[in-house]
Amino acid sequence: MSANLSEEEKTEMNDKAVNAVILYLGDKVLREVARETSAVRMLTKLDSLYMTKSLAHR
Repeated sequence: MSANLSEEEKTEMNDKAVNAVILYLGDKVLREVARETSAVRMLTKLDSLYMTKSLAHR
């Protein structure tokens, strides 16, 4: 994130990103990442879950 943002702005931006990701996930997938509080951690968890599955099917 940009160095010139305040901590409050960074937190607000992260919360908005997490909420946006949650809106697009189905129930089964959401259960896998619901405990993550950071957008980066959430997307990393999704990558680890589904990139390994897609690589196994190639």
